Amino acid sequence: MPHVTARPEVRIAVAYLIVASVWIIWSDRILQSVMPGNSTFIQSFKGLNFVITTAILLFFTLRRAYRGWRRAEQEQVELLSEVSEAFRHLSTRVESLREADRTRISRELHDQLGQGLTGLKLDLRWIENRIEVREDRRLNPVTDRLVEAQDQVDSLIASVQRISTDLRPDALDNLGLPDALKEEGERFLLRTGVICNVRVDEASADIPAEVTTAAFRIFQEALTNITRHAEATRVDVGCGIQSDQLELVISDDGKGIDPAMIQDTKSLGLLGMRERAGLLGGELTIAPGENGGTVVEARLPLIRKES
Repeated sequence: MPHVTARPEVRIAVAYLIVASVWIIWSDRILQSVMPGNSTFIQSFKGLNFVITTAILLFFTLRRAYRGWRRAEQEQVELLSEVSEAFRHLSTRVESLREADRTRISRELHDQLGQGLTGLKLDLRWIENRIEVREDRRLNPVTDRLVEAQDQVDSLIASVQRISTDLRPDALDNLGLPDALKEEGERFLLRTGVICNVRVDEASADIPAEVTTAAFRIFQEALTNITRHAEATRVDVGCGIQSDQLELVISDDGKGIDPAMIQDTKSLGLLGMRERAGLLGGELTIAPGENGGTVVEARLPLIRKES
């Protein structure tokens, strides 16, 4: 039969009963032998003795209980910290793999599909030239179809280039963050007609790759939110290095953001921007602008803080 250990509260109750009983009986006998005739004082002392004994035992009981609670709370805090750190490393790894996949797909689209479409366009042009040399009017419909096919190929090439750039801009890897931000601002202007003024400290070109990627993705998501919700006519972007941090500030002159939306857990875009900053040990703030609109500010440390 397995050994059954009494619960802590049972052991404490039994110990209290034994100690309190022995102490009260022993002290009463001593007092009665010293003062046998003073019954009123003896009764008062008995009550006071009981209160003092109970208070002392309660003190030690609570101290032991609170010590256990504090220890359990500390262990829980340490466990949560370890889990949080493991989750942060996992999220960083997942984001790195996702960015690597985007880069690979972007290059394959550009190098393989893009080049294949360009080769197809050249072949169609070669056929068109050969037909035109023959000067046979019966081939005019064929020539027209070839021209239409070339236009379709041009459209496909433009789509491939756009998708490739959306996945991973070449400027981000080849020219650095300043040129990538400016290029994205120009693409935003072409898509939306909204002026995007980008001012970048040239020193921002020499920063770690993960910081470059996070800053660029935050910029992309901010422009997406402006397009969808802000109804802005102008966007101003500032990027520079201050105190070993990359500071990226994006402000617009739109209708502003609802304060309730800033902490809305259903806003995946805002959550994604905060997550990108947090994975690098940085922070991201979103607030209404002084003169209207919305200001997004990201501060990303250039040197990762060790936990």
